Amino acid sequence: MPRQSVKIGFAVILTATLLITAVVFIPMTTGMEGVQVAIYTDRGVQATSRIALQNMFEWMHAEVSIIEAVDINDGILDTVDILVMPSGCWCTERCQIMGDEMNIIREFIENGGSYFGIDGGASYATSYRLDIFHGTLYPDTYGAGDFLLEVTVNTNLDSPDLSQEPESYEILYEASGYFDADDMTGIATVATYVNTSLPCMIVFKFGNGTVFLSSPHPEYEEGSDRDGTDVYDSAQDPDSEWDFMLRICKWLVAES
Repeated sequence: MPRQSVKIGFAVILTATLLITAVVFIPMTTGMEGVQVAIYTDRGVQATSRIALQNMFEWMHAEVSIIEAVDINDGILDTVDILVMPSGCWCTERCQIMGDEMNIIREFIENGGSYFGIDGGASYATSYRLDIFHGTLYPDTYGAGDFLLEVTVNTNLDSPDLSQEPESYEILYEASGYFDADDMTGIATVATYVNTSLPCMIVFKFGNGTVFLSSPHPEYEEGSDRDGTDVYDSAQDPDSEWDFMLRICKWLVAES
C-alpha cells in the first residue's frame, strides 16, 4: 500500500476514534444543571445524611453549597432554589435555627423556594416546628430498628409524574415514621410502606413554593460507596433511589 494511503487511512481511523471518544465522554444532562441547592448543617444534623445528600445532588449536577444558621440570617436563601434539611436531632439543645430563621425559611418557601426534608429534616417541617405541613410525622412505624424495607411508589400520580418509576424500592428504614394530618387535601403521597399503606414520602405546595418530605432515607446508597458514606454498605440493596429523587427534585423546581 502506498505510504500516502497509509497516512490517510490512519488519519481517518484516528478522527473516528476521537469522535467516538467525544461522544462517550459527553456529560449526562439531568435537568438540574444550574439549580442552586443549599444543604443545612449544624450540631443537630446527622453527618452521614448530609454527606450522602451532597453526593446525591452533585450527581444530579446541581450547584451545591453547605450552609449554617448564620448564612440563613445573612440572606443566603435569596440565592437558593432548594433548601435541603438532612436527618438529625432537631432538638432544642442542638438545632440552631429555632428563632428568626424559621420565619426566614417559611417565607423562602412561600415566595417560591423548595424544601427537601429527610427524617429529622422532614419532622422539622411539620407543626412541631416550621408548620409548613400542618400535621405530624409519627415515628417508629415498625419499631426503633434500622433495616432495609420495601416501599410502594404511587405510580398513578400525575404531579409529579411517577408513571415511569418502578412499583417499589428497598430503602433504609431508620426508626422511620409516617405522615398524617386532619386534612390531607393538597398533599400527594409519593410512597407508602408496603405492608401498611401509610404515607412515608409526600409532596405538596406551600404558597408559591414546593415541599418534599421523606421519613425513610433515599439518600443512602446501601452496598455502594458513591454516597461517600459506609452506611449499610454491608447490605445488598437491589436498587438506587437517586433517579427517583432526581424526578422529585425536577418537579420541585418546575412547580415553584
